[in-house]
Amino acid sequence: FEHGKLKNTHGEFPQAVRDLADQEQVPVIDLTSMTTDLFQALGEESSKKALVHYPQGTFPGQEKAFADNTHFNAYGAYQVARCVVKGLIDNKIKLSKMLRKDYEKSYNPKKPDDPESFQWENSPFVEIQKPDGN
Repeated sequence: FEHGKLKNTHGEFPQAVRDLADQEQVPVIDLTSMTTDLFQALGEESSKKALVHYPQGTFPGQEKAFADNTHFNAYGAYQVARCVVKGLIDNKIKLSKMLRKDYEKSYNPKKPDDPESFQWENSPFVEIQKPDGN
């Protein structure tokens, strides 16, 4: 975030993808647009609840705090998955016919699920090592 707005870290890449999809006449699920709406709706502090931000000691053996603005936690992954499903349905991609009929018609990334009411048990195989690439 910068001055209350989500900072563009992808440069011209999202527009290049949209242009290529238009040129090739194929549907595109614009996750950049949807996740921008999602994170903007959450705001800077609440968006950390969708990412790997955990104080020291959250997990057994975790000796330092995690602050990773790239990788999703379970809540963030679930919200992005809902965006993908919405994109499948909105673009009438054949795979969307395999989904429950009522599943994502009402999902709006500008009005994400409340992170405080989201419940997901950690895997017993949870890794506390920060992933490479961040």
